[in-house]
Amino acid sequence: MVIVIARFRPRPGRRDALLELLAEVQEASRRDDGCVSYGYYENVTDASSFVAVEEWRDTDALAAHLRTGHVGRLIASIGELADASDFEIAAHDVARSGPLPLPQR
Repeated sequence: MVIVIARFRPRPGRRDALLELLAEVQEASRRDDGCVSYGYYENVTDASSFVAVEEWRDTDALAAHLRTGHVGRLIASIGELADASDFEIAAHDVARSGPLPLPQR
């Protein structure tokens, strides 16, 4: 499994346009082959801070997703809509997953 996490902030006055684009990309991405989960989330204490969390079956599925038209539109528009100085993105290749081992009470 591959997990992608991005953190970003909208440019001043561009929040609504960014949210509109993110809603379109999220809907289309969730239909991409190999998408396990895909979403954009707002920070509960800072409405100008967002995180994207994507889960992909494997690197091939992620690579195919990155070649889609909706990702192309996102890449073409993100510089205009999001603050590039506060943008970070990373992909994580996960060897295994399981339940979180919570402490017993």
